[in-house]
Amino acid sequence: MMRIANHGGSLPAWRRSAVGATAVLFLILGHAAASAQTAPPVGVPANDGQMYVTANEMIYDDARSTVSAVGNVKLYQRGSVLEADRVDYDQAGGRVRARGNVRMTDPQKNVYYSAELELTDDMREGFVQSLTVESADKTRFAARSATRQGGNVTVFDNGVYTACEPCRDNPEKPPLWQVKAARIIHDQGTKTIHYEDAKLEFFGQPVAWLPYFSSPDPTVKRKTGFLPPHIMSSTEYGFGVKTPFFWNIAPNMDVTFAPAALSGQGVLADVEFRHRLENGTYSFRAAGLFQDDPYAFKELDQQQDARGAIQTKGHFEINEMWSWGWNINVLSDRWVLDDYDLWGADWSEAISTLYLTGQGERSFFEARGYYFYGLSSDDVQDQLPVVGVWDYNYVFDKPVLGGELSFDVNLTNTYRKDTDFEPLTRDNARLGELLGDDISSRDLRRRNLTCDVFTTDCIAAGVGGAYTRLSTDVKWRKEMIDPLGQVWTPFAYARGDFIWIDPEDSENLASLINTDSSTMARGMVGAGLEYRYPFAMENSLGSHVFEPIAQIIVRPDEGHIGDVPNEDAQSLFFDTSTLFSWDKFSGYDRIEGGGRANIGAQYTLTTRNGGFINVMAGQSYHLFGLNSFAADDLTHTGEGTGLENDRSDYVASAYAQFTKELAFAARFRFNEENLYTNAIELEARFDKGPVSGAVLYGRYEDQRRLGFGDVGEGILGNLKVKLTDEVYVAGAARYNIDTEKFDKTETGIGYMDECFAFGLNYAVDFSENGNEDPVQKVYVTFALRTLGGGGTSINVNSDSD
Repeated sequence: MMRIANHGGSLPAWRRSAVGATAVLFLILGHAAASAQTAPPVGVPANDGQMYVTANEMIYDDARSTVSAVGNVKLYQRGSVLEADRVDYDQAGGRVRARGNVRMTDPQKNVYYSAELELTDDMREGFVQSLTVESADKTRFAARSATRQGGNVTVFDNGVYTACEPCRDNPEKPPLWQVKAARIIHDQGTKTIHYEDAKLEFFGQPVAWLPYFSSPDPTVKRKTGFLPPHIMSSTEYGFGVKTPFFWNIAPNMDVTFAPAALSGQGVLADVEFRHRLENGTYSFRAAGLFQDDPYAFKELDQQQDARGAIQTKGHFEINEMWSWGWNINVLSDRWVLDDYDLWGADWSEAISTLYLTGQGERSFFEARGYYFYGLSSDDVQDQLPVVGVWDYNYVFDKPVLGGELSFDVNLTNTYRKDTDFEPLTRDNARLGELLGDDISSRDLRRRNLTCDVFTTDCIAAGVGGAYTRLSTDVKWRKEMIDPLGQVWTPFAYARGDFIWIDPEDSENLASLINTDSSTMARGMVGAGLEYRYPFAMENSLGSHVFEPIAQIIVRPDEGHIGDVPNEDAQSLFFDTSTLFSWDKFSGYDRIEGGGRANIGAQYTLTTRNGGFINVMAGQSYHLFGLNSFAADDLTHTGEGTGLENDRSDYVASAYAQFTKELAFAARFRFNEENLYTNAIELEARFDKGPVSGAVLYGRYEDQRRLGFGDVGEGILGNLKVKLTDEVYVAGAARYNIDTEKFDKTETGIGYMDECFAFGLNYAVDFSENGNEDPVQKVYVTFALRTLGGGGTSINVNSDSD
């Protein structure tokens, strides 16, 4: 049924005729979904399947069996709107014709423009002149003419396709890129766009020609077909092109085949399988080849005939609280991932893990296993551990003695075949004399020298054999505020460890630790009080808060120092972030003992314009008993940290953010006796207009008892400058002040807008994989929105120092 509206004039008294036509243009490209409705006038149903017409005039011609809508014609049906100067319906011939400023908006907000269209009333066949299509995802088709065939195929003659928006100031100007083709065929049945006799143009100039190619239409997220190629090049494997093929097995399953024919080494196979299930996902990837010229590489491991890698990942949700998963890597050798640029990443480590995780409202559980595969020339695989860790944490929901009670349980098991010995710096000179070389400590560490010369003058970063520790830690704290505003926080904790150790039977290790299999138990109890008294005031600058802080902890001495390995507590950096920690060790293998007091103060300013400044400083005091940081374990953790003396080094920090664009941070550790700077970090971050970046300066005094005989000093920075809204240049560098050299640099230029992206980067790394020679790489990437992208990475070896 047709509803007739007379806008601007009276209806002729001609006989009204029922019109059986349906909506006109919106089915040319097969859009019939009734989502994202285009709203009809008030009072007109939005989706009842009937056509509603408004026009200045309706003309009925019974003799010719035609109905015409003239002047400001709008047809509404199923969420689509057709607008034109005139629409004629030939009832006898079953043809609909729209003329003059034809515009159609479909339910998906795609807009179609044409000078004239004609099609059958069943919408299966039709013809359009001067058609332009602007899709909701900002892609565009244009053609001198278009025909509709079979109800789901549209053919654009002399067609143009682009995903770039037209220039606002000059819409007639060619877009950044477009594809011109003698014919563009859009098959909505297969959701594929075919291009015949096609040219790719940039800024109106042709740069590539293809007799034929195809791509998924913009609505497709996954479709079987070839992906953009990836160009590969290096001095070891020559030149090659990786040609990925994507197989969309099912909406939740796919396979990507990506073989690469390499001129110097043969065919590199690469395949990835992915599967998404209702409760998780998993994937499997494998790559490998039989090398034609293994001796193009220098290392013995690289000179194998067969090389490859396997990776599988998975993550599954058991229920709302529990999940499990894995990430497993199997490699033929440590160099293969980087040598063949596998899977588009710079691999610094290959860690395999299997885990089970549970998260409750007040509890957390994780069981995780690790296998470490060393990818650096420094690494000795037999010295890397296999690790199993089990953690549980629970916080009681109800107060206990008026405070918060929590406990942690940790079970750790490690196994490595050989002990990881590291020579101390103070012996490097003696060792150098014996070897007849003037060798730096860094060179010695790179060569992974053991303690064969001086068995007692070394550290054991990892003990060979098996080591198991079960630890339970219970903590209680209660915060109280008195009438004066003083904050008093009493706390207490108890820790117990059960340890079993079965070290390797090694003469070198026996000089450092008892190598007999043994079990032992150790414990620690502690109690303390923390005091804070914040003073606050307001003035024209903003809100000021000054807060003195004092903390005292009473506990017995730490036991079994040096009798057991230190695997998880080797990292210790004393600064304001650890000043008031109850236990300053980073892991369970060490327990801080002895009485200690920590004193400090902090000042905070919050400005009225949103700025923020925080300054904090303090010192730690060993009061009685054994100072854990002055007692050597197998890794000498604590030495050179500023905590090994009764009066620690002074620590201070400052953070300032005056605006959203600019922030500063500084961290210091000063020698307690002469205020000499033992450690300093200065950092600045900025993001103002077209310029953004960060710079970090660090200087750390030598720690000879840890094997670092030289002052560590360097600068790390990155910078990005937008030359225009689309064009940018960027760079990053790390400068080693000790060696007076840049040991890592990267520079690049890029372009990015709504339809195109391009990047060119050049990187030099003197430290990658422990190489003495720099590793140089060139990265080129590009992407055309909706058509895809590609890129290449080129390894360039250098023999320079």
